[in-house]
Amino acid sequence: PGLASMRFCDCHLTAACCEDLSSILGIKQTLVELHLAGNSLGESGVKLLCEGLKHVNCKLQKLRLKACKLSAACCGELSSALSNKQLLTDLDLSDNQLGALGMQLLCEGLKQPNFKLQRLVLRFCGLTGTCCGDLSTILSTSQSLTELDLSYNFSLGEVGVQLLCEGLKHPNCKLQISKLEWCRLSAVCCEFLSSALSTSQALAELNLWGTKLGDSGVQVLCEGLRHPNCKLQKILLGSCSLTAACCGDLSTILSTSQSLTVLELVDNKLGDSGVQLLCEGLKHPDCKLQKLVGINKSSFCSLYIFISYRLGYCDLTVACCGDLSSVLSTSQTLTELGVRWNNLGDSGVQLLCEGLKHPNCKLQILDGHSCSPKRAVKKRKLNMVLFSQNGCKQ
Repeated sequence: PGLASMRFCDCHLTAACCEDLSSILGIKQTLVELHLAGNSLGESGVKLLCEGLKHVNCKLQKLRLKACKLSAACCGELSSALSNKQLLTDLDLSDNQLGALGMQLLCEGLKQPNFKLQRLVLRFCGLTGTCCGDLSTILSTSQSLTELDLSYNFSLGEVGVQLLCEGLKHPNCKLQISKLEWCRLSAVCCEFLSSALSTSQALAELNLWGTKLGDSGVQVLCEGLRHPNCKLQKILLGSCSLTAACCGDLSTILSTSQSLTVLELVDNKLGDSGVQLLCEGLKHPDCKLQKLVGINKSSFCSLYIFISYRLGYCDLTVACCGDLSSVLSTSQTLTELGVRWNNLGDSGVQLLCEGLKHPNCKLQILDGHSCSPKRAVKKRKLNMVLFSQNGCKQ
């Protein structure tokens, strides 16, 4: 089959080897992935690589240049390569200080009709609100870009989010996944995002982890989520400084949204009262949620609806376990429950076990790491997997 992938991450490479790598791009037509993260390639190295990218025989689809000491000047070379290369679909330039000029140059290539990039990752690139005007134009014109990751760009601000949302609302926008983790967004940004949620025909995933939006921000977001035109399937709100005050709005979303299948709320001070409100939405017969709060060990099955419910670090106690137990005994779709790092105690686990023993319970995995000593649960007809305190299957 031939060479398909090359990985030289953190190998102390410099521009001196890039001419050889470039020649490989033009010779090996089976090579589709090149990972060079963590090497000091610099402007001269990228220029050499781009010569290989533009070669007629180059078939590269994925290029990872994270933390390669790239500058704005490198973006001109990459822009030229992007405008001529129809096969490159995945580009990671994270952890390079590209700045506003770099983004302007890069976007020149992204605007070209030959541009086929589907995924663009720009984490830790020192981008500001002024960069977002060019990106917004790309969102409104690109027929291929479906994922944009701007996480850990701390200075996007309200102006940047407003510009991005203008692109998201454009009828030609094809973006499906938008990631803004730890971008220091304010509650005001939620007004722009809410408007985009109610307008976008393509956006399916929004990652707002660590943005500290607070209850007021999430309540504004819920206005967009409730809109009948909202197509969002997955929203990540971990570590957003949320409390029980926003859980009533989120519960309403659970019972009314026709598209939302994943809701993540890890590391928020929801407390027992917040979870009790969420459980009301979960028990509603119209709830379409497939996954509430992320889990890493799961996979979706096309034959049944998979739901994962995980509330780690959410200040839960025994007081909410009765509601969770009720969900276990009534939900026809819940297959995974995660309550790690919450002080449930023996009595809380006993209540959960009441739900587990119910004949209607569909749960397959219970993850209670650091909640209390493991309690024995009798075998049921469903093949349940219990996780011990070290997170390993038993």
